[in-house]
Amino acid sequence: MRRALIGLIASGALAASSAVGAQSLGDRFKQFMGSMDGANGNSSAQQLPESEVVSGLRAALADGASAAVTQLGQTDGFWGDAARRIPLPGWMDKTSTMLRGAGFGNQMDSFQLSMNRAAEQATAEAGPIVRETINNMSVADAYDILQGSNTAATEYLRDKAGDDLAAKFEPIIANTTAQSQAVSRYESLTSKAKPMLQFVPGMNLDVNDYVTQQALDGLFAVIGQQEQKIRANPAQTGSAIVKKVFSTVSR
Repeated sequence: MRRALIGLIASGALAASSAVGAQSLGDRFKQFMGSMDGANGNSSAQQLPESEVVSGLRAALADGASAAVTQLGQTDGFWGDAARRIPLPGWMDKTSTMLRGAGFGNQMDSFQLSMNRAAEQATAEAGPIVRETINNMSVADAYDILQGSNTAATEYLRDKAGDDLAAKFEPIIANTTAQSQAVSRYESLTSKAKPMLQFVPGMNLDVNDYVTQQALDGLFAVIGQQEQKIRANPAQTGSAIVKKVFSTVSR
């Protein structure tokens, strides 16, 4: 009886081994990943076709980026938004009360306005670079973004397009600040203020570089806000594919 039982167990083990052998490694891996994703609440995302995930992410990022460019790339886009308005350079902001008391208030205001106008004009030209970057998104990028942080798409866009946007912005900003005499105003203000601010660091500022970086920071901040809104309520975009893709991710 004992030998018969051992034989039965051995036969069962052999049959199970054969069944596992018939199942491909890829199938077993998919089953394993499926169980892991189910535990993490992301099984639905894994079940979507790759093409839908990529299309959904591209559509969402394009929607958010377009809204940001439209918002900031118009007159008063930066200047009229207290949160996005480009501030006076650090040293000037810190000594603002003293400088205004010395009669430099109008010069400071004109300089700050001209910086914001330059940022608005540059941001209006961001569309083509942003679209190209979005269109180049890979499947791997899309899955990473979908299951990443609430600003993962924005971070991806800045990483991939940040340098190209800076290169695009700089000549536009340089041309705009030249027309508005922002740089010459800054240099004039600096030379007049130096005698009473001898030990204040940061006065030798590259105005165009400062405005470029501030414009990029503002643009990506607004894109990030748009992305968070889309993730929280995918239906707001009016896009069925965006709603379908982002609704699979539990937060």
